[in-house]
Amino acid sequence: MNRRRFLASIPLALLCAGAGQALAQVPPSAGLRALADRKSFRFGSAIDPEDVGNSIASQMYIDNVNSITPRNQLKWNATEKMPGVFSFGPADQVVGFARRNNMRVYGHTLVWYRTPDWVSAINDAETIRAAMNRHIKQVVGRYKGSIDAWDVVNEPLEYDVPDLRDCVFRRLLGDDYIRMSFDMAHEANPDAMLVLNETHLEKKSDVFEQKRVRILKIVEDLVARKTPIGAVGLQSHFRPGLDRIDPEGMGRFCAALKDMGVGVFITELDASCHFLDRGKVPTPVSYAEVFGDVITIAAERGDLKGATVWGMSEKYGELDEKDTNPGAACTKRVNLYDENNDPRSSIDGIKRAIEAM
Repeated sequence: MNRRRFLASIPLALLCAGAGQALAQVPPSAGLRALADRKSFRFGSAIDPEDVGNSIASQMYIDNVNSITPRNQLKWNATEKMPGVFSFGPADQVVGFARRNNMRVYGHTLVWYRTPDWVSAINDAETIRAAMNRHIKQVVGRYKGSIDAWDVVNEPLEYDVPDLRDCVFRRLLGDDYIRMSFDMAHEANPDAMLVLNETHLEKKSDVFEQKRVRILKIVEDLVARKTPIGAVGLQSHFRPGLDRIDPEGMGRFCAALKDMGVGVFITELDASCHFLDRGKVPTPVSYAEVFGDVITIAAERGDLKGATVWGMSEKYGELDEKDTNPGAACTKRVNLYDENNDPRSSIDGIKRAIEAM
């Protein structure tokens, strides 16, 4: 075994041993974190290694969140680009930042239809099952003790259709690949919260109502088979002017999960201003309502385990390629701070929602 593979096989908790067991204490702050801590609420944000190394960006995370999600660094394309060859450097950097600042870490994601080419090329059930098992055990096992929640299966349904997605896992293993994934993750870390993460479950439309129904059927089957599912993740990517929250539909969905003993996470909350009326500056209420309402509904109707925004400041975000157009009021996904690092109204909406818990 060469040195790189040897180091990749060592759990992060062991690597950190002797490097300072006591977690650094974060000073009191006027940001959202102080409120979340006071309410014992898990409030987080997606983060990139570049943010960790930026003193201004990293301070925003320290001030505002008590949980972070590595945005891309734990995906299959990042951790196992070649069969059995694992790489964890960028993920370790993010997890180390969380340790130093007393933050929890939410893992994203283990099984997703976007895989390295070598995974997509597998053509028999035994090989894909072995690859899944190795990947999940290696990734979850490495961060046992450091990551306490995982998106085990991400986006099992088609984006705008309430059908199970055609992916290599389902083609070779059938619908049961979802249960298999959860069982493998549970075996790797029996103490972790395991989550099924999906799009559009909080939005209003007939199609999205059908997606909620389909996810509830999947969860009901998993629970009946004693599969260790702890929560469903509501991604919550909004496009004000195009998307609308469905308070009744989302509320019924969260309540139905609660009745089955399954919680909910808000996992990727952000917004886009591309679909607001062109030429108009988004009003303060536009984002305060979107960010606050989705948290409030989940908390009031379901067993809300936590909420995560999909970034902190637009200044450090990537261009929103899907929605960018010449007349748009912005070019990046809306988070808590704008391009000048000035706070957006989304902070006020989140603050009100957490205070009401």
